[in-house]
Amino acid sequence: MTSPVLTSARDVLDRGHLREALRVHPSPATAASVLAAVRCGAAVALALGLAAALGRQDLAGYAALGALASLYGRFEPYRRRAEVVALLGVVLTVAFTGVAALTTLGAPALGVLAAVALVAAGATVLCLLVRTGPPGGTIVVFAAAGGMAAGTSWADVGERGLAVAAGAAVAWLVAMSGWAVRPGGALRRAVRRVTPGPTATTPPVADTTTPVPSVRQTLRETWREPGWRLGGIRVAAAALGAGVVAHLAGLAHPAWAQLGATATLQGSTTRHAVVRALQRAGGTAVGALLAWPLLAAHLGFAATCVVVVVLQVVTEIVVGRHYGLAMLTITPMALLMTSLAAPTDPGGAAAARALDTVLGAALGVLAVVLVHARRRGAATTV
Repeated sequence: MTSPVLTSARDVLDRGHLREALRVHPSPATAASVLAAVRCGAAVALALGLAAALGRQDLAGYAALGALASLYGRFEPYRRRAEVVALLGVVLTVAFTGVAALTTLGAPALGVLAAVALVAAGATVLCLLVRTGPPGGTIVVFAAAGGMAAGTSWADVGERGLAVAAGAAVAWLVAMSGWAVRPGGALRRAVRRVTPGPTATTPPVADTTTPVPSVRQTLRETWREPGWRLGGIRVAAAALGAGVVAHLAGLAHPAWAQLGATATLQGSTTRHAVVRALQRAGGTAVGALLAWPLLAAHLGFAATCVVVVVLQVVTEIVVGRHYGLAMLTITPMALLMTSLAAPTDPGGAAAARALDTVLGAALGVLAVVLVHARRRGAATTV
């Protein structure tokens, strides 16, 4: 019997992965994607504006972090969207606050990185079970990484945790804002994305009704499905390995390597992981070069907020077509959001982001090669 490790290693070396990584995909629903992108941008803009209106520009980056909950449930009917965005908003807040608390307690760096790896695995499993789709557990790890730099006092932890929670609340309100105008609009768009055009034997999409499972119902359905345990174990191993290697190598932001590993593994196949690793590593390297002059320009608060919002909207429009191209805007956006919380060295931050991401992507692919389900005869148990 061929070893699954050798099989995966051969799959990783397939030259077709590079061609796939360069291919641009057509958008399946341009109008819906643009609307979702605008909602995400609006949530971030309102979160930033709220912090500024309260005279707490220092909390703006954390509020914007919470507003990223708007990335989830974008194409879901309102009932399910309300549950998904609320759930992920809570998860983002807990991940950030938990890691920030560990950091403030003075926990060893490797201990904090182990906690981030557990967050990465838990978030990935949750997103698989709830079927959130992209961006999966990646944004939760971004929040946890933010907790590692959340200050040195409990007052800092409390204020910044509340800012993340406030941003998540803003995201929920923006995500549900369309319900006041068109209560059934999201359901019709969701049906349209999965239903072919009307024929002589099928009614028009607008007249089609489909049951919308709640988060609890989805969990009951997916709990017995194979795959999510393996996905969680792979993410835990890759995120822990990436964090430890980055820390021992003296890299400034080892949690960014954990973020790269997690993002690489938000899929179920070797092909997906390799393509995602190539796109994320290459896109982040170029995106870091684009971010450098933006950081070096030391834009004022208002200008930085405008750039962040614009990059957020562009990202959500582009990401469905090509993940690597989206990294050209994701990377500057993430670094600018980080700069809102604390001053950063432009060149150092850009270089660290690129190096950490490449390392994390490599560890993610390595996990796909080395970590497999146990097989007993013809059955697989994970």
